[in-house]
Amino acid sequence: MKHIIISSLYLVILFCISKFVFESTHLYYELLWLDIPMHIMGGFGVASLTGAILSYKGLKVSYIKLFLAYLVIAFAWELYEYAYDYILVKKWNGWVDTIADLINGFIGMSAAYFIVRK
Repeated sequence: MKHIIISSLYLVILFCISKFVFESTHLYYELLWLDIPMHIMGGFGVASLTGAILSYKGLKVSYIKLFLAYLVIAFAWELYEYAYDYILVKKWNGWVDTIADLINGFIGMSAAYFIVRK
């Protein structure tokens, strides 16, 4: 249970930093590279939380399970980014940015797998 709480707290803090610090100060548009570590850390957090939940339930942690959980959350996040960019900013960053975000999150998810697997 401790790992679930820690992983959840990690994701909440990461989201708050993204939303209330980086977005509100427009740092994502001033520091274009900032998006890369945030997606890596996000993928890591999603996989860590998924692994903690699976372990708590006594289920085997597998790469496929973490990958599928990551894909669901990553697609939902990219839809959020698209809606935010299209509605509020009036400019979408395009498919290249979206694919790069998914790849960066995948890197973080893969790193987490090697830590949470048992």
